Amino acid sequence: MSQKRDLVVKRIAELVRAGAALTSYTCPVCGTVLVRLKTGEYYCANCERTVVVVRSEEEAQRVAEAYTLREVRQIVFNKILALGKAISDLDGEELYEKLRAMSMLLDIYEKLDKIGERK
Repeated sequence: MSQKRDLVVKRIAELVRAGAALTSYTCPVCGTVLVRLKTGEYYCANCERTVVVVRSEEEAQRVAEAYTLREVRQIVFNKILALGKAISDLDGEELYEKLRAMSMLLDIYEKLDKIGERK
């Protein structure tokens, strides 16, 4: 067995000792058996990330939409932060333009929040 595989097996064993359960599911990326953590989340010890298990195409679509919305929301938030830092030394027309952009981003952020609450 390779060193990488040995490390993955050790991680799985540690998770099981900590209360996780082995499942019949495998990681869609690498094929490693998934463990179900105490939180109910599925985890791939090889990829070192949680995996969402879906049972239908419709459910897969809902999960994909939710993750995409979350990613877009984070991008908008980062832009708001960047604009906040950029306006500290501005005045006049340039300040006005940046504040208009920030206002639009805040509106978009709020709308993304509302959409996310419905999901």
